[in-house]
Amino acid sequence: MRFYDREQELMIIEEIHNESHKSSKMLVITGRRRIGKTRLIQTALQDKKYLYFFISRKSEALLCEEFVQMAVSEIGLTVIGKISRLSELFTLLFAFAKDRQLTVVIEEFQELLSVSPHFISELQGLWDKNKNSSKLMLIVSGSVYSLLNRMFMSAKEPLFGRAELIMRLGAFPVKTLAKILDDAGQLHEQNLLTLYMVCGGIPRYVELMTDSDCLERSKLINRIFGVYSPFIEEGKNLLIEEFGKDYSIYFSILELIARGKTSRPEVESILEKSTGAYLERLETDYNLISVFRPLNAKSGSRTIRYKLNDPFIAFWFAWFYRYRSALEANNLAYIQKQYLENAPTYSGYWLQRLYQDLYLQSGKFTQVGSWWEKGFYNEVDLVAVDDLKKEVILAEIKLKKANIRISHLKLKAENLISQYPDFKPVFKALSAENLLEDLRKW
Repeated sequence: MRFYDREQELMIIEEIHNESHKSSKMLVITGRRRIGKTRLIQTALQDKKYLYFFISRKSEALLCEEFVQMAVSEIGLTVIGKISRLSELFTLLFAFAKDRQLTVVIEEFQELLSVSPHFISELQGLWDKNKNSSKLMLIVSGSVYSLLNRMFMSAKEPLFGRAELIMRLGAFPVKTLAKILDDAGQLHEQNLLTLYMVCGGIPRYVELMTDSDCLERSKLINRIFGVYSPFIEEGKNLLIEEFGKDYSIYFSILELIARGKTSRPEVESILEKSTGAYLERLETDYNLISVFRPLNAKSGSRTIRYKLNDPFIAFWFAWFYRYRSALEANNLAYIQKQYLENAPTYSGYWLQRLYQDLYLQSGKFTQVGSWWEKGFYNEVDLVAVDDLKKEVILAEIKLKKANIRISHLKLKAENLISQYPDFKPVFKALSAENLLEDLRKW
């Protein structure tokens, strides 16, 4: 699959690279695994010379041996004697960059906490000493979000405040997914919804489906639930390192939210355990869930629900983790059958999320969300507020347009409309059937 999107990120990397010809600059690129960090870096530096260091879990001495050989071969670094500490290597690299610009990429930077924890403080000292007198561009990337965030965002950590920018990569927006489908000759409403719902705009997953010619809805589902599916262990591989020894509790919470148990009382009644601290960490430390309230609800309101931020994570917990007994028995046909029987309900929820993302990504609205009254009554699927036009869009979202009743929507939204006395209410029926038509408007 060709490189899509990331135009702004490419421009920023180019700007920082240019600035590094005057003084050293540090750029941190973070984001969950498979989000395209390596591909972005390679594309941004494709016409430039750079050193690429991948931090694998082996001894510091072996890493140094590997990296020194690379530096000698790639940039002609002069090395006298044996280098066994990363700080010694970077002392040479900073000296090399006194007279010329040098770009160094360190991937999976958080692994240094295991391989060489002392190097973090040593790098701080080297950076502070050489930043203004050298021309080194240091690009640091990592996929364990909680660790990398702590290393660069916590005031207690040595590298706090050293990065020029912390760039956090997100999933492809809906319009990019539509472009990929269009380029492959597969742009159809159901294909777009299924790709969004299963792959969540994660570049690597979309690439797998594109390269295996599985962008058509039925082919994609067959690939996902096939015997050699690349997704069977994916959720586990992504998250176990993040969660550590408490992973089973976090996994149980995520499974319940994926199944529609979106309030704390619902989760706790099933797990028979207080989950407040776990929910808070899932939101603030791991960025896997978000609290959502009715639009205009006060921040302290108890009318809250939780949602999974990543469609793929939701899909994995809803189908692969939930039916892990069938998975262990290699009975993927059973899991696929369960999915197909429940697809209308599951797809309906993610159609709502897709439309909310589409309206949010359009940049035309002050607020985008949903609304409901106490007890989850009179829910309005989508509310988009335009302060400039003095309009508030209220939409009912269904898979089939014939199932939408605007008269019913108007009744449900009466109390909400009263909160916008100076705004013109605009009622819309949004469905999978007119998804592409709506997409072209934005």
